[in-house]
Amino acid sequence: MREREILIASGILGSLAGVAVGYMFFTESGRRWRAEAEGSLSTIVQEAERLLSAADQVRQSVAELKGGARPGYPRSA
Repeated sequence: MREREILIASGILGSLAGVAVGYMFFTESGRRWRAEAEGSLSTIVQEAERLLSAADQVRQSVAELKGGARPGYPRSA
């Protein structure tokens, strides 16, 4: 009985995924939604890159304060 439940759940999830893909690619409103989502995603990626850059600057500053370590050069033990 357990395998049957898994197969039914998998079929339902696959159907829902198919409906979502069909909506996004074959309807005008789905294409608009996809374009908006891509714009939001690119904004999120840009913000993540800025955050990583700021974290790297902080890491370099802390390393310099701790022992004058230069980025790219391993510290001797």
